[in-house]
Amino acid sequence: MSTNLTPKYQWQLREENHAESERLAKALEVHPVIAQTLVHRGIIDPESAKAFLGPSLQILPDPNTLPDFKPAIDCLTTAIKGNARIQIHGDYDADGISGSALLSRLFGLLGNKADVFIPDRGKDGYSLGARSLQVADDFKAEVIVTVDNGTSAIEQMEALAARGIEVVIIDHHPPAEQRPKCTALVNPWCAPGADADRGQGGDNFPWFCGTGVAWLLAWGLLREINGNNELPDNHRRFLFDSMGLAALATVADVMPLKGPNRSLVHHGLKNLKDSSFPGIAELVRVSKIRGDITSGDLGFRLGPRINAAGRMSSADTSYRLLASSNSQEASLLAAELEALNSDRKGVQARDLKSLSPQVEQQYEQGQKVLFTGNNDVHVGVLGIVAARFTAQYGLPTLAWTETEPGLARGSARAPEGSNLMALIEAARPLFKSCGGHARAAGFSFDPAKHDEIMACLVAAAEHLPAPPPLTLTIDAIAGPSDMSPKTVRELNLLEPYGEANREPIFCCEGASISNVRGIGKEQEHLEITLERNASTVRVLAWQQAERLANLTLGDEVDVAYTVSLNHFRGETSVQWTLKDIRTAEQS
Repeated sequence: MSTNLTPKYQWQLREENHAESERLAKALEVHPVIAQTLVHRGIIDPESAKAFLGPSLQILPDPNTLPDFKPAIDCLTTAIKGNARIQIHGDYDADGISGSALLSRLFGLLGNKADVFIPDRGKDGYSLGARSLQVADDFKAEVIVTVDNGTSAIEQMEALAARGIEVVIIDHHPPAEQRPKCTALVNPWCAPGADADRGQGGDNFPWFCGTGVAWLLAWGLLREINGNNELPDNHRRFLFDSMGLAALATVADVMPLKGPNRSLVHHGLKNLKDSSFPGIAELVRVSKIRGDITSGDLGFRLGPRINAAGRMSSADTSYRLLASSNSQEASLLAAELEALNSDRKGVQARDLKSLSPQVEQQYEQGQKVLFTGNNDVHVGVLGIVAARFTAQYGLPTLAWTETEPGLARGSARAPEGSNLMALIEAARPLFKSCGGHARAAGFSFDPAKHDEIMACLVAAAEHLPAPPPLTLTIDAIAGPSDMSPKTVRELNLLEPYGEANREPIFCCEGASISNVRGIGKEQEHLEITLERNASTVRVLAWQQAERLANLTLGDEVDVAYTVSLNHFRGETSVQWTLKDIRTAEQS
């Protein structure tokens, strides 16, 4: 008897435009499925397609057009030439850590060894706080450069100005009405045409992350120092190597991979492989990446390891790895990160299980926002926990834990199309702090106000449009015989994948299951062999062993999947990654 498989998602097959696809496939000399995928992305003419498939660095904005570029450059060149005491204020996530390492290397290259302060997630929270001021005093800082934070630190900027400290803010978070008191606010959202409320970037700077902005400023600073002449080899090498840090941060911070961002990540991925930074090489090694580094590797291997230090211990470990110039030191730090990332996985699984009953109850009660937490949840995994619940229920989720008596910290995530900050605004007076993007935010509050905040959020969420059903958009119907290694190589030209350029999803209908076996330490994954029209393919179903425990040999199924190449012992084969599955009769 055939297994009845209910899909997790509503499947939506994109409408095919055969004429456009065939014309584009002929012009580009690629498989029709690649052309069809480009058409679905709105790329229909050959020139636009060529520019998309081969992103040029020439589309990067000129650093001179950055907001507050001149005051920032004037301040930094004066500080470097005068050997002023420069302190970098980073953040504990992959963007803030990567940006801190980039700036530290930049100032070291120019002869000024800057001090670096990375806040602690649990003790300090996001952006500048009381300890930020203390470390500035202790270091006797003359210039502070923030990266991935600072725009919303109004009180702290006033305090630093009162101390006579110049501050250059390098950030990408939307500003409030009040501008922070600083020497320069280098933030794309301050560029002409930017509209954070509508999610539109400036004329030249759509959706750069903090490290991306830092990379552009570094480029401009090196040009300025060299009198706008051709850069010397060591300066050029620095820019290419640090482009890898910008790529890592862009993907890890879930920035849209289109326009200049796509170009920055495309070229950054190439430079990561041959980076002269020992920390990058060791990070790639412990991540067990074979072959070329992809955006998926940044998002699911390198990024989580960089974030693991700030989640489980001190983000300073990750910073020291990326900033290291010593291979032996880098090897030890990479091993430490690997252990921390393993710990993170265990804690994450525990806390998801702990909060699930609370979330299920809120969902069953019909709430349109999930507000969940307890005192035992680890502050370091809150963002991941919130993201998992958002993915599962399709609702904005705010997850929190009490980090000290009278103070709870949290992370929030929201599904695509939501404006999380608009929801949080309803309870802003009840929060001690809050800030972020439309789909990701951080907050803190007094646990005594939990019920008030919950009531405000629930009331505000009632005015939100109904959340859309969980859907899976499928680019094309394609079976095992359609996906040759050559076709997959052509398909990989659409990389880098990520926000605003998701990995294509395909559907195979009416395939037969010829083999199933559990894989992984806990047998939590499945390897499935599918057969259709005398062709077979290996399908990997990650974390789905429990859900698909009743699969039976001979079952006729439809599968939604992504496709990649597997390189093993000198052999290359096509493999699929399962996104969803249903009984074939439901098609």
